[in-house]
Amino acid sequence: MNKHKIAGLQPVNPDFSPMQVANMAFLIDRLHQDCSPLQFLRELTCNSIESILRGSGSGVIRWNVEEKREALTGEQKLCIIDTGIGMTGDEMVKYINHLSSSISLQSTSGNFGVGAKISAAPANPEGLVYLSWVDGQGYMIHLHRDANGQYGLQRFPSGEFWTRITDDPKPDIIKQHGTMVVLLGKHSTHNTAEPPGNVRMPRKWIVRYLNSRFFRFPEDVKVSAVEGWENPPRDQHRFLRTVTGMAPWLEANSQERGSFKMPLSDATAFWYIMKDDIDTDSGHFTPPGQVAALYHDELYEIVMSNAGYARLQSFGVIFGCERVVVYIHPDNESAVTANTARTALLIEGEQLDWAAYAAEFRDYMPQELATFQDQIGHKAKSSDHRAAIRERLKAIKELFNFGRYRPNPKGLHAISHPNSNAGGEPLEKGGEGGGGSGTPGAKGGRQGDLYALFTAEEGTQAEFINQNTEPEVAWVSIGDGSRAKEEMDDRAANYIYNSNLIKVNADFRVVTDMVERWEQRYANVPGAAGPGGAIEQVVREWFEQQLIETVMSAHALRKGGKWSTEEACRLWDENALTAAVLPRYHIDVSIKRTLGQKLGTLK
Repeated sequence: MNKHKIAGLQPVNPDFSPMQVANMAFLIDRLHQDCSPLQFLRELTCNSIESILRGSGSGVIRWNVEEKREALTGEQKLCIIDTGIGMTGDEMVKYINHLSSSISLQSTSGNFGVGAKISAAPANPEGLVYLSWVDGQGYMIHLHRDANGQYGLQRFPSGEFWTRITDDPKPDIIKQHGTMVVLLGKHSTHNTAEPPGNVRMPRKWIVRYLNSRFFRFPEDVKVSAVEGWENPPRDQHRFLRTVTGMAPWLEANSQERGSFKMPLSDATAFWYIMKDDIDTDSGHFTPPGQVAALYHDELYEIVMSNAGYARLQSFGVIFGCERVVVYIHPDNESAVTANTARTALLIEGEQLDWAAYAAEFRDYMPQELATFQDQIGHKAKSSDHRAAIRERLKAIKELFNFGRYRPNPKGLHAISHPNSNAGGEPLEKGGEGGGGSGTPGAKGGRQGDLYALFTAEEGTQAEFINQNTEPEVAWVSIGDGSRAKEEMDDRAANYIYNSNLIKVNADFRVVTDMVERWEQRYANVPGAAGPGGAIEQVVREWFEQQLIETVMSAHALRKGGKWSTEEACRLWDENALTAAVLPRYHIDVSIKRTLGQKLGTLK
């Protein structure tokens, strides 16, 4: 056996100087900035899972307040305890005090050996204390940041960077093997059981994060986390709650679920339609209306609430998205890895193509999801104003022709400069354009691209680009169940590009205020007021026209060649469509005229 390969050592090359890290603390701090505030929960939990799986394969993981420290000092320090195989003092020095080092096998699809260090150490400059037991013998190390700003291990009186410990601090669940990591925080009195700022469900923050981050845990690994940490020890409201991950909760509370292979994207889509009476206020799980990537039983790139609704709508889930969950699992696992901070997935170094996933999901929409949407969609009020709006828009149709000519061998038109966007104006005949002397006609030329010099300028066949398609309109509201509470909250409308559909918020106060204004004026006219009455219909008709014009005009601009799709999308997002209906004078005048024709002129 090659002696250099014993104990995992690499062969030594005497003619090679390996690269070193000049400022390790800077690198750790910089990588920490890419981590989410609660990333350390994931990293330390994964380390504990791996420790259990390296042993018997079954065990317990607990996130709790370190009880014995709290009893002695009154300080609350968060800790994670596992019943894995544990580490000796030498092993902890080797694996904890090296940045890219792990007792588990390192790989691009597995353990990087950096996660806990970059996510936990900078957030706990006071230190992380590792206490571990192997065959009943206890060991301890203290990783912290020193006065010079460097990360490393504290030396003990023995001269070693680890020390033996008694069983006094050993948690009850650890017998012969196990590990406890105590997070000391930013200073000695820092209560690390308190959540960082701006986290969801601060009283249940650990349970909520772990459930939202993990899809499921290994079958024989039981995970729990403290809830009610702010209460005194042994208080009935301070207890350990089981953490399951999202999968068991979704499976228990869905009315329909399934999966299907997306062949073009080489991925599998898992989808759930949740029951309409589930408890989404407990705070223990991420509520439906979410999309995420699924990889190695973990969830990445989760979007929820309004962002989740928007992504679901791009997937073709237009109605009832607040009850739908979609997870995309990339199947070509040999090409998949997570970024260093474990916040996103990469396929051959590239970000996930959510647009491609969305398009394929729409094409292969499960029948159960299509049926569910039909049931919800029937509650939405479809527009019956289309004929009147179309007739009015027909009178100004030339104003929507923000078109231009595009080269096409089969085009019906001939143009002279198809690539005028390549730079400035072409040279006039007779202008030499040499030397940049300011000769008339030499303004800019085709400076945008060298290859524009080789374009043909005479008689190029072209087509006229102008294909405005009138969008469909659906009025949705909380009252009839066609709109979720958070969807378009205090916004006028949402345009779904892939479906060419405008969802209008019937509860938007600009609309309801206008309805109320005219109902007060026609209060003595029977049948004019109330849901579905003449006044509501006329008000909706004119707001609807304003939104349709905005979207159609934005499409026309996009086809003019000066607006990218990304830029044009800003013209029809929720904020832009809300702004489009805020000017109300002309809408009010139009409503007054239409109501006068229908209900009689007000005296």
